[in-house]
Amino acid sequence: MTRRALRGPALPARWLAETGVPFGLRSALCALATLWLAMRLELDTPHWAAWTVLAIVLPTRGQVGLKGLWRVAGTLVGLVAGVAAVAAFAQAGLAMGAFLSVWFALNAYAGSRLPGFPAHGAALSGLTAGLIAILSAAAPLSAFATALARGAEIMLGVACVYVASAIAEVVQGPPEHPAPPPSGRPDAAAALANAVRTLLVTGAAWAVWTATAWPSGGVFILFSGVVAVIFATIPDADRRSRAYLWGAGLGLGAGLVVKYGLLVAPTSFGLLAATLFPFLFIGAVGMTDPRTASAALGYNLSFLIAVTPANPMQYDLAASLNQCLAVFAGIAFATAAFRLVLPDWLWRAGR
Repeated sequence: MTRRALRGPALPARWLAETGVPFGLRSALCALATLWLAMRLELDTPHWAAWTVLAIVLPTRGQVGLKGLWRVAGTLVGLVAGVAAVAAFAQAGLAMGAFLSVWFALNAYAGSRLPGFPAHGAALSGLTAGLIAILSAAAPLSAFATALARGAEIMLGVACVYVASAIAEVVQGPPEHPAPPPSGRPDAAAALANAVRTLLVTGAAWAVWTATAWPSGGVFILFSGVVAVIFATIPDADRRSRAYLWGAGLGLGAGLVVKYGLLVAPTSFGLLAATLFPFLFIGAVGMTDPRTASAALGYNLSFLIAVTPANPMQYDLAASLNQCLAVFAGIAFATAAFRLVLPDWLWRAGR
């Protein structure tokens, strides 16, 4: 009876943990705390710091620390590559497009061949270099400042989520059955296919931007290449890329509704946090279930991009719609590449 009495109260807590609710609460609150710190520090794009939390939060402190280290390493490599690209190719659009296409392709190949968390670092290397190159295209002299801000945002997010994980382990204790880090290493054929897809999709996106002079074409290129690299690092990308695209569309729509329907005139960070919390919580809980993880990954990033929380908030509906369209088009472009350009069934059938 004593054993049953001791074991009984633990059952609701265990059931609650399995639903992902505690993980979602911790993740959403940590993302909001990081956003507040980034705003207090007056970082250029504080939503990237908050997204870092949602991108690397994991059940245990050890996993968070390891993934965070690889994220920082990939970011540092991308910072160097991005600044070097701006210094060398700022006045040569064709050369910059070729550089980004090759750089994303190299990161896709590395991400395909590296197991687990190192693959995440490869994806961040591509994202960071692309951000610096594209955001600094109109003002090359700002590349170094952009790189510093980007590095600060990523490191702030990593530090905050690590501290939150440490506090959670002190309060709750480590999980009984922590999820193992992702493993597995695709063969050379799959990695090469990923690199070719990424090279072609980034080059084609750059050609579209050059031909149309689309004001948000840089965002379109960035997400075409970066999402192709992300798809290269996950198994079964043919199927999961569609879920990512669906989640991204949902996140963009929710973000626009929140920004222009609920946050028309936020008077304090408390009001901003209260409005964002349920949407961040939903995305974090979605990451705990393998059936919804891919959609949640796309949702979390796209939602924060659509809202673009800042201090002060900037409201330009036409610019927001243009940017959201560019984000969705870039993700759709990468998704189409994984289904049409060297699809998995083709190289598998040839083995």
